[in-house]
Amino acid sequence: MPNFTVEELTAICLNVFQKLNISAAEAEIVTRSMVDANRVGHDSHGVIHLTKYVRELEAGLIQPGASIETLHESASIAVLDGNWGFGPVIATRAIELAIEKAKQTDISSVAVSRCNETGRLGGYACLAADAEMIALLTANDHGGGTCVAPHGGVEGRLSTNPIACAVPIEGQDPIVLDMSTSVVASGKIRVKQHQDEPVPHGWLIDTEGESTTNADDFYGVPPAAILPFGGVAAHKGFGLSVIVDILSGALTGAGCSQGENARVGNGLFVLVINVASFRAFPGFSAEIQRFIEYLKSAKRAAGFDAIRMPGERGWEEQRKREQEGIPIDAETWQQIQAFF
Repeated sequence: MPNFTVEELTAICLNVFQKLNISAAEAEIVTRSMVDANRVGHDSHGVIHLTKYVRELEAGLIQPGASIETLHESASIAVLDGNWGFGPVIATRAIELAIEKAKQTDISSVAVSRCNETGRLGGYACLAADAEMIALLTANDHGGGTCVAPHGGVEGRLSTNPIACAVPIEGQDPIVLDMSTSVVASGKIRVKQHQDEPVPHGWLIDTEGESTTNADDFYGVPPAAILPFGGVAAHKGFGLSVIVDILSGALTGAGCSQGENARVGNGLFVLVINVASFRAFPGFSAEIQRFIEYLKSAKRAAGFDAIRMPGERGWEEQRKREQEGIPIDAETWQQIQAFF
């Protein structure tokens, strides 16, 4: 499995986009989204998507340079139409706009439709944390991508419906919750397929409701379905997925999950809270630090070397990969090499 530095991966992606005549500004945003995902170990949202971006550009599904239209706006909210531009470009604009508004109105929200895949949501949430704000983002697949079975069903009716939240801490990496409401993101199944490895039990069920560990079954006809997260309490993951779909689909105008005929993209809902509007940031941060120390003081269960906060593993992985390089599976690297 080849290893690359951040700089090497960045240059490779920018080179591919340059060959496709993508503007430097858009190429840099999309590349940063992918490479940053790889840096923190979210390989399912990293450069594995480069081939997908190229394929969708060639098919006319992604519109480079598309204008991001404001359909409706007030001091604290905005409703945006991405006109099927690059997802990371649109999502970056949405979070930046929400941050700008939250500075003036304390809490803001931005709803987005007609947006191609945004990639890792946690990266956008961290932009708000950098501004000493809390961000919450949800996304669905714009009505398509129905690969997750509802609790009690065996056929896909929901997308993986991720949710992300970042909480700033003075002088420290933010707390970052970044998760699908399904037991696993669909991209992780693609990673397993590329590595020719079985998926764990509990990720997929076939059309008879039986567990399968064959990643190829997810891409078969009829396809296997991903389960909601929660195991014996999967009704909780299912319930959260329904709420994410409503925020990302019904509220934004993108549409809730509806089946195979819907175009796959992302409906995106962004909420930003300005901490300083509620209390001085140093006091807020000190309370978060005290809270973390209290949680970490718990006696550890067997097999655990530490109690880690949401996102902590990703920050550890980032520091490791910045020292040792970012591993890219052979199949993904072979696909990327085909562009040169």
